[in-house]
Amino acid sequence: MTKQKIYFLGYFLLFPTIFIVSSFLWRFLIRSNDLLIVLTDSLSILAIYYFIVSIFFVVRIK
Repeated sequence: MTKQKIYFLGYFLLFPTIFIVSSFLWRFLIRSNDLLIVLTDSLSILAIYYFIVSIFFVVRIK
């Protein structure tokens, strides 16, 4: 695989998956927050992350 494919897999699949799982485990199971609050907060942070990473990839690939 090329470096760009590995970066893509890491930034768009691996890191967000780790973030969602760890956030859910920490905030819902350990701290006992409401599930809807945990999901909306996590998905909001993930949306900002995807926006920034997408801009990074557009600038880097060109």
